[in-house]
Amino acid sequence: MKTSTIYCCIFLLIVTASSCGKDSAGNNASHQLKSYTEDITAVGGHTVQTYNVNYDEQGRITSIESTNRHGSRMLYQYSAENSFTYDRYEDTLHFIHTIYFINSQSLIDSSWGHDYKGYGYKPDTSSVKFFYDGDKKLIKQKQYLNSYLVPPVLYNTITYQYDLKGILTKESDSYHETSYGYDKALQNTVQLEPFYFPFKEELPSHTFTTRFGITISTEHTYTFDDKKRLINEKAVGSDGIITIRSYTYEQ
Repeated sequence: MKTSTIYCCIFLLIVTASSCGKDSAGNNASHQLKSYTEDITAVGGHTVQTYNVNYDEQGRITSIESTNRHGSRMLYQYSAENSFTYDRYEDTLHFIHTIYFINSQSLIDSSWGHDYKGYGYKPDTSSVKFFYDGDKKLIKQKQYLNSYLVPPVLYNTITYQYDLKGILTKESDSYHETSYGYDKALQNTVQLEPFYFPFKEELPSHTFTTRFGITISTEHTYTFDDKKRLINEKAVGSDGIITIRSYTYEQ
């Protein structure tokens, strides 16, 4: 599944939430991304990837395509029956196919999909159920492994915690825990996935992620344009990984 694939999380790290809208200053400004670049420096390596983002007439993401890796792309196709599909390709190999179902509040209700591994192996089939509170905040995901022979098996539960203002403070599952800290209010204008998914409106100044007993701290800094749109963010981790992402918007 996308939610449990580390590479997909990196690849998917930035897509916009919606079509044209007004920012907090009241200026008309498009929040549709035209492209974004991700520059990652780690011990022993440095990579730079640039992606173009495309939308349909309703402002929904239809594709995210690498400009410097042939065949690397993500495709979204929407139906009139409250669902859409997601497919990811790497070097023309089909890695993931997922169908997402939308509830009456225009949020993701559940998903079902295959992870093909890209090499023709028998795919892993999994599903996810999403849970929300009364304020439409995502509070839980339950992830299942599926088989045609036995009922679905719950293998992981992700939980989300918020403060009194509704800002995300902690995310945890069976394998890791991440805490989010905020030095000041910074509004996010970039979203990971189509706007049917919950949107993280505030940008953290630092995060602490613990996995297998090891905690990695990350400091985040941001730059905005004159329309208060996020155009650059830098994350410096205690593990030596530095990630810089820059964004361009449709005017």
